[in-house]
Amino acid sequence: MELLDYFDSEEKCIKHAQEKRWGDHITCPHCQHDKIYTFSDGRRFKCAKCRKQFTVCIGTMFEDSKVPLRKWFTAIYLLTSHKKGISSYQLAKDIGVRQRTAWFLMQRIRHQFGIDDPANGKQLDGRIEADETFVGGKNKNRHWDKKVKNSQGRSFKDKTPVLGLLQEQITETIERPGKVIPDKIVKEKIIHSHSIIKCKISATTSEQNLFQHTTKHTAKNATFISDEWGGYGFAHLYYNHIIIDHSRGQYVTPDGDTTNALEGAWQQLKLSITGIYHKVSRKHLQRYVDEFTFRYNTRHMREDERVNHVLSLNGGSLKYRDLIKNGNG
Repeated sequence: MELLDYFDSEEKCIKHAQEKRWGDHITCPHCQHDKIYTFSDGRRFKCAKCRKQFTVCIGTMFEDSKVPLRKWFTAIYLLTSHKKGISSYQLAKDIGVRQRTAWFLMQRIRHQFGIDDPANGKQLDGRIEADETFVGGKNKNRHWDKKVKNSQGRSFKDKTPVLGLLQEQITETIERPGKVIPDKIVKEKIIHSHSIIKCKISATTSEQNLFQHTTKHTAKNATFISDEWGGYGFAHLYYNHIIIDHSRGQYVTPDGDTTNALEGAWQQLKLSITGIYHKVSRKHLQRYVDEFTFRYNTRHMREDERVNHVLSLNGGSLKYRDLIKNGNG
């Protein structure tokens, strides 16, 4: 309600989008020139160099969209603030558009999530948890004539692997006087940095794919924690590799090493897909994974900070023809 009360007109939304994109210094999205003429309506601009006209929507998720920015802002808020996401059918009802429009709008927002780098371009460092999960239906839940043979375990016939890396949070426990009883000493955990996660769908969980994903996003000499899967055989060559042997019922080492944080994150991803979206095709799965990753990495932000963060991202415009090419997905 605060968002709708504040952005009570399209003009306010446009001004806010301009501020988040350019600040006080407008540049041309076509040639990056900084000498700009402003039209009297305050919405349109013209570059003094390339002579092209533009608005704040050019080159963003709002480009060529007939949906008012007020509805866009509401959609961004709903998609990022709901813990498990929101379906396109529900969003269509909430903002008053067709379901097809709501779905395309949400995919454009997820496209921005895909270019957001939680480590600001740096590799993950410190203590890193690694694990994979498989997204897809279970044979026991299928009708008898739709069951897939030999699809148990790590089969890729009806499931898509998602590779994940989690940089553990850094905390410190301090002792301080109690707020209610000053004479009582209490312990408090201080979080210096929150855990962040990087996820990517993959064709297989082979050692080659795991090697490429891990070495790209993990700094050398980091403490690397994984299960006993043989695909991580390379890890001891680059990292301080700690193996949690799940096959023997081990989930925490005597030193407290575990992959439970990442496995808990996988549970959140699965609940989002099964509870809200019900079914996600392989073609679009990466965008839903990007949505989950973005929501996890920004969970410590306030809702207004998260919306402004999305508005500050500039991953370009996703065209509908590019979204649906190579099949309907």
